[in-house]
Amino acid sequence: MKFLKILILCSASLCYCFGQSKLPLSLKQVDSIFLSNNLLLLAQQYNIGAQDAFILQAKAYPNPLFSADINAVDPDNQKVFHTGLSGQKAFALEQLILLGGKRKTEIDLAKQNKQVAELELEDLLRSLQYQLHSSYYTIYRQINTLDKYARQLALLDTLISSFEIQANKGNLPAKDVIRLKSVYFKINNDKSVLASEYFSEQQKIQMLLLTNDYLIPQINETQFDQLTSVANYDELLAIAMEQRPDLKLADQAEAIALLNVKLQKKLAVPDVAINTSYDQRGGAFHNQVNVGVNIPLPLWNRNRGNIKAAEYESKTANVYQQLKILEVQTDVLAAWQTLTLSIAQFIKIKNYYSDDFDLVFEGINRNFQKRNISILEFVDFFEAYNESLGEYERVKNHLANSAMQLNYATAYKFY
Repeated sequence: MKFLKILILCSASLCYCFGQSKLPLSLKQVDSIFLSNNLLLLAQQYNIGAQDAFILQAKAYPNPLFSADINAVDPDNQKVFHTGLSGQKAFALEQLILLGGKRKTEIDLAKQNKQVAELELEDLLRSLQYQLHSSYYTIYRQINTLDKYARQLALLDTLISSFEIQANKGNLPAKDVIRLKSVYFKINNDKSVLASEYFSEQQKIQMLLLTNDYLIPQINETQFDQLTSVANYDELLAIAMEQRPDLKLADQAEAIALLNVKLQKKLAVPDVAINTSYDQRGGAFHNQVNVGVNIPLPLWNRNRGNIKAAEYESKTANVYQQLKILEVQTDVLAAWQTLTLSIAQFIKIKNYYSDDFDLVFEGINRNFQKRNISILEFVDFFEAYNESLGEYERVKNHLANSAMQLNYATAYKFY
């Protein structure tokens, strides 16, 4: 029994881990906590606020430039800082006037960048919610399967203990005990592997919800029946083309690239600086007041390099936009095909699976204990029964994940 004690200790350690604080939640409640707690969403919301600030900055006009020139040393009169009526001081004020619509274009660019930040938030939300929902249904499958493993192991443990007693008395061959132990080993190993995956999945969802508790999905089995209808591909594609934030981001990238071409061409237009100045004694007249204008001559630098680069960037953005359209089309088609197959598989296996499985298993177990069937028959049925339970949970999980994949591919909540 030493090996059984070791296995029981291993199982007990898993149970201890499962004893972590539980958080029973429906999918709707999980979404609510996620929207309130997720730090990545909060960070992206701050980025939108930053883009608002950039719009405010783009609207700001260049500050005027003020300069002052006062006498430091007057060698003729042997004075320092001679700035009185007989001294010298000069002041000037200059204002840059932006021409060619540069300021308006920069404001438009800042507004486009804010729209990009909003779409990035929407796309981040779409990706994280897909991860969240996928983990939610995966954890539900893992908990159900682990629970069934635990019941099977408990039954086997009882049988092995009973068979060992009979084998020690010489009433049963030792090989029957070893055969039961090998089945126990296999199921316990499967349980350990699944438990490791369970802990990993819980860690993912804890990070998304910002909690230390273990999630316990609250799912009614009838919810899977609600996932068995799907719209046709053309309808799904039309919705995806309208809803997908990453496609909208590609459109925005092209729009920003075109705006940048426009801005670079406007930057080639010289700006004018208007100035006025007062000079007490340094000009042609006393207390001289001047006005002037400064304008750079576009002889050597007409911003042609930046204009050309912006045009190439615009062409690149257009190519990426076309690629994104193709990506959306293939994503929706793959998600639609996968869900269609998952629905057919679920309907088929649900028709086959019923409570008769458990009733037959209980009957087989009773007959085995009464020695009405051989150990080989019992073990074969036990393994087949175990595989059927796991397959049923896998099919349900695949259906749910396929539905979540369709939501993700279309950026629309169908399920």
